[in-house]
Amino acid sequence: MFKNILLPVDMTDKHIPALDAAAELAKQSGGEIVLLHVIEVIPGLALEQERGFYGRLEKAAQGHLGKLGAQLKQLGIHWRAEAVYGNRGAEVVRFAAATGVDLIVLTSPRPDPSNLGASWGSLSHKISFTCQCPVLLVK
Repeated sequence: MFKNILLPVDMTDKHIPALDAAAELAKQSGGEIVLLHVIEVIPGLALEQERGFYGRLEKAAQGHLGKLGAQLKQLGIHWRAEAVYGNRGAEVVRFAAATGVDLIVLTSPRPDPSNLGASWGSLSHKISFTCQCPVLLVK
């Protein structure tokens, strides 16, 4: 069913439950997982003027994506890594639309029952409302 699965990640290990969920879905469908890391462009630090700085960030991101990909490879799941520059939310939505993603799997904060509106401003919720494909929020 879901052959082209997008898993946006940052440089932390908090995405392991989402990686596991995406892996299970990819295994069932024989699909591929795209590990995406968006390198946030800092206002006032133009990409062209700070190539060294952004290059180091990209190198670190590629290393992290490679570690996550190695876990997928051990499970026999096809994967690839992409690192792009820009605003995280907008780039995830743009990338999903441009590459024909069937499903986005996102790590999401757990809602606080005493303050239900607190998680509505999270990046995962913003992406889930603005993208055109299905989204699985993993808490």
